[in-house]
Amino acid sequence: MTTAAPTADLVMPSDVGRYTVANSFTVDARSITAFASGVGDFNECYMDDARAGGLIGHPGMVFSFQWNSRFMPDQQLDLELVRRGVHAWVDVRFERAIREGDVITSQGRSISARQVAPGVLTSQRYEMRDSAGEVVAVMDTGGITRGARLDGPDQELEPRPSLPQRSQDGGEPVWSVELPIDAQAPHVYTECSDIWNPIHTERRVALAAGLPDIILHGSANITIALREVINRSFGGDPARLQRFAGQFRGMVIPGRPVTVRAVEVREGDGEATVFFEMLNDAGDPAIANGVVVGAILM
Repeated sequence: MTTAAPTADLVMPSDVGRYTVANSFTVDARSITAFASGVGDFNECYMDDARAGGLIGHPGMVFSFQWNSRFMPDQQLDLELVRRGVHAWVDVRFERAIREGDVITSQGRSISARQVAPGVLTSQRYEMRDSAGEVVAVMDTGGITRGARLDGPDQELEPRPSLPQRSQDGGEPVWSVELPIDAQAPHVYTECSDIWNPIHTERRVALAAGLPDIILHGSANITIALREVINRSFGGDPARLQRFAGQFRGMVIPGRPVTVRAVEVREGDGEATVFFEMLNDAGDPAIANGVVVGAILM
C-alpha cells in the first residue's frame, strides 16, 4: 500500500454514526450457485439444488450484501476521496449459515474514523438480518482514504471485537496449496457476485489509477482462501463457520497463481481456529493475518 501524507485541501467529513441504505436480498438457488461459481467453489452444498434441505448460501455472499447496501445518498463525497479509498480489513461473525429461501436485509453504520499517517482510517458495521429480524451475520470492515485529512477529531462509537492471536511465528505451514487465477477471474467474479468496480475489469481504468493491470477483488481473494480453509480444515461444511477475518494487502494479478496456506491450527472449547494467509505470485501477502473460527464436530 502506498502511503502519503495528508493533503491540506483533501478533507474527509466524518460520517460516524450515520447509516447506509438498507437493502434486501432474496437468497435463491440462482444467486447461491452464481456466487459459488464466481470463486470456483463447487461444493455440492452450494451447487446441488436438489439436495435435501436446500442449498447453503456461500459465506462470501456477505460481500455482495455489503457492497450493494453501502451507499449514503444524503452524503456527497468529493470524487477524489472515493478514488483514494482502499479496502484494509474485514471481520465477519455468523450467527448461523445463510440458506436458500432467506431474505437478508443488510444495513451499515459508520462506527469509527481516525487520522493515521497514510490518511483517514474508517470502519463500518453491517448487520445482516433475516425476515424475522434475527441477525444472520455481522460484518465489520474498514478502509483508508489515502492522503486525506479528517474534518474533526477521531471518533469511535463501538470497538471492534478482539480476534484470536497466533501463538507462534515461523515454522512449516499446516497445509499449503498453489492455486491458478484465471485471466478472466475478475470479470467472472464481478458478474457472479454483483460487485463491480472498473479497476477490476477495465484495464485503462486500472492503469489510470496507477495499477500495473486489472487486479482481482480483495473480497474474491479472501473468499478463495476461505474456500480452501473450509474444504481442508472444516470438512467442506460451511455451516460450521462462525467467523472469518483478514487484512487486504498486496495485489493479485489475473493469470498469475496465488498460494494459500494455513500457518497454525488450534482447537479448544468446541472450536477450531485456523490462521491463514494468501501470497501472490511475488510471494507478498495478498491476505495477511487471516483467521477462520468454526465448530468442531463432536
